[in-house]
Amino acid sequence: MVGDGLNSPRHQGGKTVTSENQNIFPDKYSMRNTRILNLKRVGLKGLSEDIIETACAELVNAVSLEDNLLTELPWELHRMSELLTDLDLSKNKVSFIHSFVSRFSRITRINLSCNLLRALPMEFAGLQTLCELNISHNRFDHLPSCIYELEKLEKLVANDNKIKQIDASDCGLGALRQLNYLNLNNNDIQLVPPVLGNLTNITKLKLSGNPFRQPRHQILASGTGAILNYLRGRIPM
Repeated sequence: MVGDGLNSPRHQGGKTVTSENQNIFPDKYSMRNTRILNLKRVGLKGLSEDIIETACAELVNAVSLEDNLLTELPWELHRMSELLTDLDLSKNKVSFIHSFVSRFSRITRINLSCNLLRALPMEFAGLQTLCELNISHNRFDHLPSCIYELEKLEKLVANDNKIKQIDASDCGLGALRQLNYLNLNNNDIQLVPPVLGNLTNITKLKLSGNPFRQPRHQILASGTGAILNYLRGRIPM
């Protein structure tokens, strides 16, 4: 059981229920056929061991916990560390990610959007199979440095935070050689560094809704190629 006391799921009549007495035990045959544990919008405040045990037995590799009441990455998921490839924790109240996240040795996609996150643990850098990360609609004031260690990362969605600057150096975004999609819309970015234009692996770049003056809206509206060309033209000789 989850160790959060009164808010944990509990057993009644052999079923796993939330604190609101709603039966939320998923159908194991559906899990077997789809390899998905789907617990969207069921008022979850935690996960029970029996749900995870069943998911492991059915070789589930995708877990959706979207739109619940979770405040952290559920500890019980560590039992799925060698199975999990897709994790959706969007639309919760998550403010903390446990360091055991580094055990997800096969994970390719994580959605943490619409939560209360301000930071990610350094152990996040261990997710060397991660291709897609969504941290939009959180409270980040900078991109966590652990993200720059994700060598397989192709898509980074970080719009609608409070990010103030872009690190496009070889130790920042420049280290992500596979990155082709970057969304930094609606942040608090004051300056776009010209060296960002050197990251030609990026084919989709979104920067609208920030307070910087250059590039102007007309260039932003012209697409990624125009933005990168403009930035390269401003790199000092």
